[in-house]
Amino acid sequence: MTMYRQHLERISRAVQKVSTRPAASSYIWGGRRSPLAFAVFHLFFLMRLLSPLQWVKYSVRRRNTAKPPTTNQRPDFPAAYTEWYFIVILVVAGTAYLVRHAANPHPPVLLAWLLSAVGWLLITECVVWVMYYLMLRAFVERYYTIFHPAEYVLTFPLLLTIQLLLVSDVTGRGITDLLQAFIGNPEAGDRFGTTLAVFGLAYLGVAITVVLSSHPGIDTRTAQTVSIIGAGDVTLNRILPALKTLGYERSSITISSIEDPETANARAAIGDDAQLHVTSPDKVLATALREHAPTIIASPTFAHFTQLVALATAGVPFAVEKPIASGRPERTVLRTEGAQLMARGFALSYYSLEKALPLTYFLQPLPVYSRFLAASEPGLLGGAALHALREELGQVRSANIDLLEGASRSPASYGRLWTEVPGTLNPFIETTIHPLLLLRHITGAGPIAWTGCALGRHAPRAAQVRAEYGQEIAPTWLEATAHHGTIELRMRVAKHVPSSLAQRRAVITYANGSVTADFDTRRVDFEVNGQNRGWIAIDTGRDAGRYQQNYAVLVSLFMEFAINGWGAVRFDDFERQLDALDHWDDLCELVDQHQPPVTEYTTESLTTSVPRLVHLGTTATPPQRRSGTTPSTPRLPNR
Repeated sequence: MTMYRQHLERISRAVQKVSTRPAASSYIWGGRRSPLAFAVFHLFFLMRLLSPLQWVKYSVRRRNTAKPPTTNQRPDFPAAYTEWYFIVILVVAGTAYLVRHAANPHPPVLLAWLLSAVGWLLITECVVWVMYYLMLRAFVERYYTIFHPAEYVLTFPLLLTIQLLLVSDVTGRGITDLLQAFIGNPEAGDRFGTTLAVFGLAYLGVAITVVLSSHPGIDTRTAQTVSIIGAGDVTLNRILPALKTLGYERSSITISSIEDPETANARAAIGDDAQLHVTSPDKVLATALREHAPTIIASPTFAHFTQLVALATAGVPFAVEKPIASGRPERTVLRTEGAQLMARGFALSYYSLEKALPLTYFLQPLPVYSRFLAASEPGLLGGAALHALREELGQVRSANIDLLEGASRSPASYGRLWTEVPGTLNPFIETTIHPLLLLRHITGAGPIAWTGCALGRHAPRAAQVRAEYGQEIAPTWLEATAHHGTIELRMRVAKHVPSSLAQRRAVITYANGSVTADFDTRRVDFEVNGQNRGWIAIDTGRDAGRYQQNYAVLVSLFMEFAINGWGAVRFDDFERQLDALDHWDDLCELVDQHQPPVTEYTTESLTTSVPRLVHLGTTATPPQRRSGTTPSTPRLPNR
C-alpha cells in the first residue's frame, strides 16, 4: 500500500508539472465553490495533459532543474521554444496538405486512422492553447508567464493557420470552404460548418481580448505648438527668437497677453513670427487650456503661482519663468505638493540651464545636458577624466559670482518697471536669482549664513521712475557675503554699471585648483595645481550654431520634457530654486533689520562711490518683515 501510494504521489507530482492544477482561490469565491469555474478550469487542466507541448516543457524542465529559476518558481521554458514547436507543426501540417492535394494518397486504414487521431490531437492542443493562454490563464496563473506581451499577438495568427491546415487534412475540406464557415457563413444544414462558425465567434472574442490586453497602445504625442503667457521683454527678445531658431513657425506659436502700455510695441515686434491674443487677465490662460499645448509662463512673478496651479490641474505641460513664486506661503505649497503640481512643470533657469550649463554639468553631470556641450577632450563629457578632475580639485573653499551689467542690459522703460518696484530689496530677485541658484548648485542643500551686504541705487534711473511713475525703485547694486559650512561665498549683482566694470562670471576655488565660468562665452575652464586642464562649453558649432541663440538650449530642454516627460531624474532647477528663494528671503529680512545704507551712484561715478559692505550680525534676533511700509505698486506689465 505504501509503495502504491508513493507511485500515486510521484504521478501526481509529474502531472502537476505537466499541467498546473488550478488554485482553489480561482474557483472558491466568498467561501463557496463555483461549480462552473471548478468544472471549466479543471477541464482545461485535464485537456492540457494531452498536449505534446506540455510534455516537451516537462522534459526540458527536468533537464534544467539544476539551473536557478528567474522570476518563476520553476525553470523557465523560453517563448522561442514554443514558437519553434508550432512552426514545426505548421510545416508538417502544410506538407501534409500539399501532399494530399498533389498526389491524393490512399494510405492503409490503420495508418489513416492514426494520422487522423494525431491531427485531431494537435487541433485540440491548438484550441486549448488559444482558449487557455489567451483567455483563461489570467484567472488561474496571473504571474507565471515570462512571455513578452507581443508574444500572444504574434502567435495567435500562427495557430489559426495551423488549425485550418489540420482541419483540412483530417476532414478533406478545402481551405476556402473552411474559411467561409469560420467567418460565420456556413452552408445550410452543415453541422460541422455551423460548429466552425461558433468557434469563429469565440475566436473573434479571443482576438479582441488579445489586442486589448497585450497591445501597449500609443501615447498621444504632445502637440507641437507652443503657447506663451506674457508678451514682455523675455518673450520678445529671448523665448520667441529661440523658438524661431529651433524651427517653430508662426502657426505653431501663440502668445497671450493682457492689454498694457507695452502691448502695441509687442504687436509690432512680434509681427509675423507668432499669433498674438490680447485679452483680459481672467482669460489669459484660455488658449493654453484649450489647445493643451506646452505652455511657457512668462508673466510677472506675482501671477506665476496661480497660473501654474491652473495648468497643472488641467494636465497641461508648462514651463515657468524664474522666480517660480514670490512668497514663502506659495513656496510652502510647492514644497508639499510639488510632486503633483510640478509633475508636468519645468522650472526655467536661464543661467544654470544655459549660460552656466557647462558649470552645471560639471557639478551635476546629467546625460541630458551633454548633448548641448563640447569639451577640450571627450572624457570631460561623462568619461573617467571628468570624475578624475573633480577628485583632483578636492574640497570647495570659496565661490565668487559677478553679474555686473551695463546700460544695454538694464531696465530703461515701463516694460521692466515691475522688476524694480517697490523700493525694497525684494524685486531685485529677478536678477539675483541667477547667482543664488549657482551658489545652491555649488554648496548643495542646507542653509547659508549671510555675513555682509552693500546696497546701491542708480541715481538717474531712480530719478526717472520717481518723476514718471511716483515710485521708488529697488536697489540696483548688491554685494553680499555668506558662508555655507567652511565654504566662503560672495556675489555681486548690479545694473547700470560702466562698460569697463561689466562682467558675468563665477570663480570657484578648490583645495587644489579653481574652476572659472564665463557666462558670456558660456564656457568653464579648469585649473589644477597651476596647470590648465581643459574646458567645457556650449556646442555652438553644432546644427549651424542653433544654440548660439539665447534661450535655445533652455527651450530645447523644456520641449524635451514636454514631449517625453521626466525620465529617471528631473533635469530642471525646481527644488534648488525653492532653496535659493528661501536664501533670498533670509537676506531681505536681514537687510530690513539692519538697514544698510543705499549709496546712490551714476555710471560715471560708480568707481568712486562703491557701496560699503555692512556686517550682518549673526547674534541679532531673527529678522521680522515690516508691514504697512511697502509703497503702492502700479499696474504691472508682462515680462
